[in-house]
Amino acid sequence: MRRGDTTSIILIMVIIASLAFYAGFRLGQTQQVATQAPQQPIPQGECVKLEIINDEDYYPKLLDLLSKANKSIYVSMYEFKSDTDDVAKVLELLISKAKKGVDVKVVLENTIDENELTYRRLLDNGVSVRYDTRSRITHTKLVIIDGYIVIVGSHNWSYSAFMRNHEASVVIYDENIAREETNYFMQIYSGN
Repeated sequence: MRRGDTTSIILIMVIIASLAFYAGFRLGQTQQVATQAPQQPIPQGECVKLEIINDEDYYPKLLDLLSKANKSIYVSMYEFKSDTDDVAKVLELLISKAKKGVDVKVVLENTIDENELTYRRLLDNGVSVRYDTRSRITHTKLVIIDGYIVIVGSHNWSYSAFMRNHEASVVIYDENIAREETNYFMQIYSGN
């Protein structure tokens, strides 16, 4: 056997071993994700409905879902910068819903100066709004509507996030997930 043939065989064996290792690694990741079930497992036969809302698709979907809320709206938001007409629409919708008896609760990050205008407007209109605890940064962008809709992702509530940035979020339609996220929201809301 020539030296070049031996090198080629060794190279092929290294490539095959690398591919096998990578395939096993990916399979292990898939199995690990599959075994990390939510605390409230989804009953067999049921399926969670997800809807992807990227970039500027978020804003009209948010307005639509908020306008249909009739029981509760819980919001934990890192930045809620209501200094433009588009974002002010969301703010006014929350105020309107609260005045109609919808349970609206909002938690804002306390280190973001732009949240002050929103905080004051909500507070002055009787909406239950709080800053998060100073011991932690609340970086969440979480909305829970009527106990079965969860919106979560990268979108802050600002003109840039709604209209200009690349952002990725999802709408989840599932009571079990909404229950888990409501429990999480209430922990933040209570200052934990």
